[in-house]
Amino acid sequence: MGHDLSLALSPAERLASVILIGSMTLGSRTDTAFWDDYWASLELPLEVEKSSSLLLRAITDVFDRFLDGRPRLSVLEIGGAPGQYAAYVHRLGHAVTVLDSSPMGCEKARENFELLGLNAEVVAGDMFEPPADLPRFDVVYSLGLIEHFQNVADAVRAHTSFVAPGGLLILGVPNLRGLNEFLMRRLSPAFLARHELNAMAEPTWDHFEELVGLVRLYREYIGGFEAATFWRCDSPRLSDRLLHRALWYAGKALGRDELRFLRRANSSSWSAYLMGVYAVPGPA
Repeated sequence: MGHDLSLALSPAERLASVILIGSMTLGSRTDTAFWDDYWASLELPLEVEKSSSLLLRAITDVFDRFLDGRPRLSVLEIGGAPGQYAAYVHRLGHAVTVLDSSPMGCEKARENFELLGLNAEVVAGDMFEPPADLPRFDVVYSLGLIEHFQNVADAVRAHTSFVAPGGLLILGVPNLRGLNEFLMRRLSPAFLARHELNAMAEPTWDHFEELVGLVRLYREYIGGFEAATFWRCDSPRLSDRLLHRALWYAGKALGRDELRFLRRANSSSWSAYLMGVYAVPGPA
């Protein structure tokens, strides 16, 4: 049985682990039954706050840069259960909708919004076969979704089908390459196998940007090294359990104010996340 430190995590660290797990839809490496089981055990309410962690601050800073202060926009999050990021975008003054293929995930998102007192819409459906009456949106985003598909370009193209001409597409994926891949292969190889590692590499993004016809506005690795990435340990080896414990303490240390400067350095070799923001041109 794996050694799991998730029970010892603070609420902020548990939220970071949810962010790094990401989300998945039908046609990916997992199915709705996997996520129904996961969401059923999730405690609510859940909402992103900048003070929770440096990674969450880095991700929300990207949303602030492109969405804060703008007139009210219609925003769709794909694979958005349980709505912790949609809640953040809603508080920026925008109308948010969550599309998710997991019935339990949708139920949790509705419950989460109700507990938070937010008026947000939740739609059950798969991004490749969405409800016919779902409109196009000014902004479409997903966080931790496209890395679960073998054909990343197809997943990104499905995103753009929801974007109104001239709208924005925001994509984010956890970075499990480099040092993070080395550690994950030791601690939780089964979890790593649920991800397409090429989706976290910039050449893959170069390819789908050109293929889909996106206009890049921003693309960076962000968040520095994030120990919460390794929230789970399935390995029975004592050495790996000790490594897992050491990473937990390292995360605590790197979260201290006097050491946070160490997290500001970013690279594809160790940063926790990769994000991109794109303009989606209208018809010529």
